[in-house]
Amino acid sequence: MALVDERKVQVLDYIHDNEPITGYDIASDKDNDIDYTQSYIYDVLGELEDEGMIEVADREPEGRKRVHYQLTENGRLLLEALDRIDP
Repeated sequence: MALVDERKVQVLDYIHDNEPITGYDIASDKDNDIDYTQSYIYDVLGELEDEGMIEVADREPEGRKRVHYQLTENGRLLLEALDRIDP
């Protein structure tokens, strides 16, 4: 049994390295190791936001309604704790 969803951690870590960032940018970056559909990434982003690990940094008011995400303090603390467990 996994204590932490590895897929969520992968997305959380990617946001940490690139924040603020949109779900579209995560899905379209072919150089990352995240190989999920855009739809799945948005599901994970919603779960991470509900869990208080990420928050909306800003929303583009015009044109495409892109939402930029950034880590919350809890998200940063989780990544730090996981890094201490498995550096």
